[in-house]
Amino acid sequence: MLGTVLVLVSLGLLVAGWRLTENDRYFLLHAARATGQVVAHEAFEREAWKVTKRFRMVVSFSTPSGSRIRFRSVSNYGKPPYAVGDTVGVRYDPERPTRARVDRRIELLAPLLIWTGAVMLLAVLGVVIAIYGPTHARAMSRVRGAPSPSGR
Repeated sequence: MLGTVLVLVSLGLLVAGWRLTENDRYFLLHAARATGQVVAHEAFEREAWKVTKRFRMVVSFSTPSGSRIRFRSVSNYGKPPYAVGDTVGVRYDPERPTRARVDRRIELLAPLLIWTGAVMLLAVLGVVIAIYGPTHARAMSRVRGAPSPSGR
């Protein structure tokens, strides 16, 4: 029973995750690419109880029409991966160029990979419990001499 519930919960989470990441997947498929430059690192405090200082990169790039766009990276870092002045790849929405991200594969795929891994772990756990859980419990009760759940 518990195994079936875990499998159903993991399927629900998979569907919810697919819907929640729809905008990100659309962005990755339709984003234009440009070359930008890191112009600053802004201090960022995610939670008050954490002492370590975090930073977000501020990146500037130009669109083909000549518009100069500045944006903050979505991710924050203890130590920024690029120094001020470094050139970075940028992905942006051509219809809304201010919706941009630094083009780093790990940043673009990490949320999806973490979500998928967690859902798969839950699903595998559910399948293992569904297959081996009840049989193992019956076998253990026979070894101890206790009656099995079916009363035999």
